[in-house]
Amino acid sequence: MAPRTDFHYNSRRIQKRLGYLSPVEFEEKHYADQATAERTNLKPRQPALTS
Repeated sequence: MAPRTDFHYNSRRIQKRLGYLSPVEFEEKHYADQATAERTNLKPRQPALTS
């Protein structure tokens, strides 16, 4: 029997290295966190005070 070369990736299995999330959940959380960070960085800046 030949060694198996095609592997099935389980996209739902919980991963310890991903904070006990599945790969799909980890990716969704990552993009949600990025969107939140971008909104936080878009706060209008206060104009510099000049004397």
